[in-house]
Amino acid sequence: MAEKAMWPYALCVALTYDNTTQENRDAAAMFCYSDVRSFLWRLSAAVRYKKRGARVRFLCAGEQGDRKGRVHWHMILYSDVDLTQIGTFTRFGKQVTERSKMMTVGKNKIRLHWCKWGKGFVTLQEPDQGGMNYVLSYCLKDQFTQQKSEGTMREAKSENFATGLFRMSKRPSIGESWLMRKLEGLEASGSVLPSLQLKIPDMSGYWHPNGRFREKLLWGLVALNQRIVWATGANAPQWAALLASCKDNPSDLDILNVTQKEPDDETVDARVARSQREAAGDYIIRQTGRKCGAQLPCFQCLAALSDEDRGALGVVVEFNEIGEAIFTAATGFESVSDRQNTSGGRLNPYCQNRGGQNQRRAFPRSSQDASGRSA
Repeated sequence: MAEKAMWPYALCVALTYDNTTQENRDAAAMFCYSDVRSFLWRLSAAVRYKKRGARVRFLCAGEQGDRKGRVHWHMILYSDVDLTQIGTFTRFGKQVTERSKMMTVGKNKIRLHWCKWGKGFVTLQEPDQGGMNYVLSYCLKDQFTQQKSEGTMREAKSENFATGLFRMSKRPSIGESWLMRKLEGLEASGSVLPSLQLKIPDMSGYWHPNGRFREKLLWGLVALNQRIVWATGANAPQWAALLASCKDNPSDLDILNVTQKEPDDETVDARVARSQREAAGDYIIRQTGRKCGAQLPCFQCLAALSDEDRGALGVVVEFNEIGEAIFTAATGFESVSDRQNTSGGRLNPYCQNRGGQNQRRAFPRSSQDASGRSA
């Protein structure tokens, strides 16, 4: 649901196999993930043709049916364009174009044939919270193995649910972009969260991040509060509430209390720790200088540029089978990597983080002209 908030369109899809060919019958008996990769490649190509630069991200769970053991795929697709308008959908030999007539609701399945899949029928669901729950229930089967269930109450049942395959888009992970935007919004408002309960658009209840997402959120809040301390001399007003909300989770408090452990008198250990922080800060500034002062901006900044700007820089963008951007040099220009590793002597005028704190420290003499680019 967090990932959905970052995209104009999303869709829940189930892909099945028919028995028209031996290839399909074989694929229905095993997890042939190459079929999904090919489907995503075709879909991404069609999406880019529909809207230049558009992408598709995905979350996919393969499952064997409980009754006949036939493999099928449950997916959540995120895109810049409406996927129900990509390719042709038919039902009983007649083309279907109205979205409302394509959607499966409850147990009333509407089986369609989608030319982008072409191996059997597909069913579509609206990507609301109910549709997401339905897909993710199959994703969990991949985690429900006997090895992972050993010593728990579910171990006896695990063999019945151990067959599954779970894949998703990465770099960034599903939902991470929304989390980073949340932190950016907090930084702009000069505040921190009063608890680790996150409200996501169109989702009932709260998201409680765990694992790596939770660590990223906690460290982000620590950094935000430290900036507020530097600016105002005091913790953020919500900081005490955040600590109180995490009082029963020692691992959370270990991270949040990092900035609270400095002694009143600077001991040898404190001086060493301060030197290490300063050295880390200097390293970040040097890295920023090399990255943002190169002849060509980094991949993230290149992705944010218009086609006209990339053309002026002699950069061509292509997309792989899962919609990730690949940047190459246009004819007559040096390679992208060579120019990204060669200093330009100043802050690159196409850097998208020109006003950032690290960029200002790395390039203190850069000034901003009326267009927002470094003079």
